[in-house]
Amino acid sequence: MRQNNHMLFRINLARRKFLRQGFSLLASAGIIGCGDSATTSATTPVVIPPDTDSNDTPGTLTTTSTPQQVVIIGAGISGLIAGYELQRAGHSVTILEARERVGGRVHTLVSPFTNGQFAEAGASRIPSTHNLTLAYAQHFSLALDPFYPSTNNYFYLQDNSVSLIDAEQHINQPPWPGAVNRSNFYKIRGGMANLPLALSNALAEHINYSSPVELIQQTNDQVTVITGQDQQFIADRVLCTVPLPVLTKISFSPPLSEEKHLASNGGYDYTNSTRLYSQFSQRFWHADNLNGWGDSNWPEEIWQPTWDNGESSGIIQSYLRDVAATELDTMDVEQQIANVHSRWQHVFPELDSYLLTNHIHSWQQEVWTGSAYASPTNLQDSALSAYIGLVEGRIHFAGEHASNFHGWIQGAIASGIRAANEIHNAN
Repeated sequence: MRQNNHMLFRINLARRKFLRQGFSLLASAGIIGCGDSATTSATTPVVIPPDTDSNDTPGTLTTTSTPQQVVIIGAGISGLIAGYELQRAGHSVTILEARERVGGRVHTLVSPFTNGQFAEAGASRIPSTHNLTLAYAQHFSLALDPFYPSTNNYFYLQDNSVSLIDAEQHINQPPWPGAVNRSNFYKIRGGMANLPLALSNALAEHINYSSPVELIQQTNDQVTVITGQDQQFIADRVLCTVPLPVLTKISFSPPLSEEKHLASNGGYDYTNSTRLYSQFSQRFWHADNLNGWGDSNWPEEIWQPTWDNGESSGIIQSYLRDVAATELDTMDVEQQIANVHSRWQHVFPELDSYLLTNHIHSWQQEVWTGSAYASPTNLQDSALSAYIGLVEGRIHFAGEHASNFHGWIQGAIASGIRAANEIHNAN
């Protein structure tokens, strides 16, 4: 109860404060440039109330007197945010998405699981400091819940040795140096995909699915976009939100700058991410006073994503990054499962008795993503970051890679707002 009241206090900020903080954040960043209580969510809902005084968002634009034809490549968060704000301002927006879904790396997995269980393939948590993300959640009246459980024990798995950690102690510490405490991380109720779905519902008539872009040609007066289905779109401005590892799938005429060419050909590092999910018929770990959450020294984060939804079955997931993710990807599926479960059995010795299904998601193996999120070295950041989001003629660029918040929804939103402002104010 105390944690949820704390959440209500933070989220019930006045809209104007969100807007001031949002624009201040953009300017300062140079981009203008949980014990496992099954009843916590159900009995003490944390709902972000709709604003009754204003329909503004941090990215709200004034109504334009000179509407432009804008084509946006990619229906991830940055493309959706930019498209939403531009069409509200009176511009004509067309979004071309290579996949058959919106959200990009905000992707809630439902179909692999049963009994109302789901898990996140990508973005999973929102720090209380990410005011742009919170503001858009509020704008669409999305409910938030604590990300981490606040009762039962967490664990740390050091090789074959298990240490238990009191939940109250654990959630009042940051998950990594410089972060807010775990008690100040939140998730969108029902799945993080509810944010891109809310945006796409407002843009439903503007999104073309299964439309991978192959060629972008620009002149002084217009831009022509051609898809793999030989569709052709003429635009005044184009916004490209494609992740750098797959930007090379698009031909540009004239070619992009040397800096963007270098960045998209391996000169701007990305972090790999692979997650293994195991669904169990019962949450048998409760008998040992465990909440299903912990860490190992592989390293990995181990989560129970639906710890608070009241179902009897549950999912435990392994969240692997960088070298650990790359190593797991070298194995076949049976080896991947055995590799992860062989470590988990030191914490969950009964897992084989309750196992229902396994599922694996690797971002670096997705054709339209190529990796999980941008993580440049200091040298790469110094040499290239100023160019990645830079306008080239009539082509604009956005995405978490084109922001100061790599790997976060906040970065995608910030870059989408910045790009929308560029287009809105272009001659």
